[in-house]
Amino acid sequence: MATALQSDNKKGLVGLRRHTDLIRLNSGQLLTLRFAEPEDAEALQDYFRRLSAQSRYSRFLGGISELPRVELDHFVHAGELDRFSILATTATKAGDSNVSETIVGEARYGVEATSGKLEFGLSVADGWQGLGVGRVLLSNMECRAAASGAEAVFGETLRTNTAMIALARKSGYLFSSLPVDGRLVLFEKALEAPAMPCVTARLAAEGLVLSALHSRAI
Repeated sequence: MATALQSDNKKGLVGLRRHTDLIRLNSGQLLTLRFAEPEDAEALQDYFRRLSAQSRYSRFLGGISELPRVELDHFVHAGELDRFSILATTATKAGDSNVSETIVGEARYGVEATSGKLEFGLSVADGWQGLGVGRVLLSNMECRAAASGAEAVFGETLRTNTAMIALARKSGYLFSSLPVDGRLVLFEKALEAPAMPCVTARLAAEGLVLSALHSRAI
């Protein structure tokens, strides 16, 4: 079967730019949503470094200042370990003709081995929180996951992460406790028709399937 992304027999997948979405926030700011690529490594590391200590702790459930190099490498190779990273970026004009891209949020999702469901996590730059970036990232991730054949997604977060809990609740997730760690709550959602369409869903409808569930077969 022809696919939107083809294996390069080394790391990750190519053809990623076909899966790019443009979303305008209520403020009028235009967001680009796309899969992370190897050339994003340093910019993504800088993004995580710029997050506040609390935002990093909420995202990774622990006190880190940056991603370990091996983990960063996984983040920017789509399909590696059956996981995908989505970047939310904005464009800023620098000078007369140059345009620079700034990462303002990220979401990462992949198959949870024991259940076969898709697990995800996300973060938003501190200066962009409360502007709808998280809502757009979450909806876009759900659309891409559904197009990959996922029937449900779930996440875990700290009970103190009120922003993520509020976002998940507004997005229709159901909550439960995690007996193994009282600091955390689990939220889960069955995937149906996406509230916000994405290019990946259109490509899937054309038979060009990107699947985190079957990425080794594409």
